[in-house]
Amino acid sequence: MPKWEYEREWLDWEEGMQLSVAELIPPLPSSGSLLQMSGHEGVLSLQKELKDDKIQYGNNNNNLNGGNEAAASEFVVPLPDYELMANVRGELAKRLHGYAVDSCNEHKASSLIQHQQQQQRHSLQQRQRHSLPVMGITVATDTPTNNYLRRLLYTIDFDAVGSIVITWYDEQTESQLEGNEGDRLSHTIILNALEEFIVQKKFVEILWDDPAQQQQQLYNKVQMADVSSMKLMAKIATSVHQYCRYNSDDAHRNNGHNPSSCQNELIILRFSTNLGCSSGVNNPLFLHPRAPHWLIVNYDIAYPPGVLNSMGTELQKTMLSKPDLAVHTFGYIYGRGKIENPWSNFVMTSCAVAKAGIWDENIFPAYYEDDDFRDRIRYIMGEWVDVIGHDVFRNIPHKLMNDTHLIRYQTDRSVAVAHGPLSATTYLSGTHEALKEEPEEENHGIVEWLFAAKAKKAKKKKIQQKDPYYYEKERWNIYKEVADGERYFRCKHGALPDSGKHGEDSLRYFGWHERFIQPFVNRTRLTKLKERMTGRSAETGRGRDVFSDDPLPWSLWSFNATRRKCVHEATNKLLAMPPSEEKTETISKFKESCSVC
Repeated sequence: MPKWEYEREWLDWEEGMQLSVAELIPPLPSSGSLLQMSGHEGVLSLQKELKDDKIQYGNNNNNLNGGNEAAASEFVVPLPDYELMANVRGELAKRLHGYAVDSCNEHKASSLIQHQQQQQRHSLQQRQRHSLPVMGITVATDTPTNNYLRRLLYTIDFDAVGSIVITWYDEQTESQLEGNEGDRLSHTIILNALEEFIVQKKFVEILWDDPAQQQQQLYNKVQMADVSSMKLMAKIATSVHQYCRYNSDDAHRNNGHNPSSCQNELIILRFSTNLGCSSGVNNPLFLHPRAPHWLIVNYDIAYPPGVLNSMGTELQKTMLSKPDLAVHTFGYIYGRGKIENPWSNFVMTSCAVAKAGIWDENIFPAYYEDDDFRDRIRYIMGEWVDVIGHDVFRNIPHKLMNDTHLIRYQTDRSVAVAHGPLSATTYLSGTHEALKEEPEEENHGIVEWLFAAKAKKAKKKKIQQKDPYYYEKERWNIYKEVADGERYFRCKHGALPDSGKHGEDSLRYFGWHERFIQPFVNRTRLTKLKERMTGRSAETGRGRDVFSDDPLPWSLWSFNATRRKCVHEATNKLLAMPPSEEKTETISKFKESCSVC
């Protein structure tokens, strides 16, 4: 095929896929339609809870700044109980681990059954559950220009996806609650999308902690969230709402007690502060610990018709041929056969959780947590194979990591999804793109040079007035800088060497005998990390042996409360400071004090 025909064919296909996504999205409802939704019983409890925030907020916020920075208090996010969160999330992780081990063993045993019997088994399962039983979505910011969350929700195929778990980081400041931040900005965009979805798709709220509702789960088609895990999550979340989409339109008349089964589940977990990408990934796992696998998706993804079903079919095929499969990730419309951003739309299996753990919530707020999880899969579950010896070619190691049986990157057209704008030719991530700052223009005039500081301050004020999302961008950028995910990643794994001219991936060529033996252990800081992990004293030798065959306590995979509290308090303080050398120095100090190194 001539090159121009090849390009034309690709462009036609891309345009068709983009159009198919756009056709799934209805026009935004009018203000009158939104008013009608406000009286819908499915959204009443959520709306009442948000109104109550205004009453309760002042009680939590009065003393955060000690009265010294009253003007800045309106930009302060109240500090949650991170010690409680660490304990609860550790319990959730341990519950998940037990179920994940059982699920992984069951799957691997079933893969030994003859192909025909296995096909019959899967046919039976298909009548009982969806090919993608759980979808996890995390959202913190959205804009009326993007409306990514709304777009994603309208492209979900309910025949393929059973339960949808949405983690909403609803950071609410006094300013937002008083309506001084563009009618609460992202909060309003996200809330409108959720309410519209609940109403249009006929979800009915159910009382998840009601014993009668638990009895009703016998009739459900979907694998409902684990009630014990829901109760634990309710201790640390601002709110937990559970909804069902029934076969019959009149299911709500009997308060959800209807012989017609719950076809699809929706759970909205709302948190008062940003807990990071890893926490959002882990939440659907925690609430559905018995699931064989979980689809994790960025809120800026969208699915063309039929693609979710194809993803489920391809996943089942891969799990048959690769019983140790840890991750199956899918490509994008703009990829043209090349995988980009593989961790924006992927499936995690119970075998990955059983052996490599959950996502590290200390890598906060985002970036490097996917590298960390990929490394743990490779070096805990992977296999070292012999290659050309270094005696012949000095730049090639004598061992190479083989992870092809653990991670599958699939870019077939049948599983291609939209990522970011429909017209995108390449795209990084929703958070990065949505909160990317505009580049500053250079000042060339002598007047601008003489009064640079004053001009910069005036320009910042102008940007603040022009851009209603300025505050949200500032908070995200300070979170990212103070938490210093890259430094934490390197503290955890050690420095990564250059791959050399023969290497395509430096991690594959990392010293195979020096990689960590167990999670959180590397030879560069072995003694210190052993003590931090196990409580073993270097003097007494008492404590858990990190090199024993026993699995490590799963509480170690949950976030460190001290580090999270440090980052949160630092961000609140830094947001109140104007640009200055003092602010730059303070950021550096916090990066040191909030670090694990």
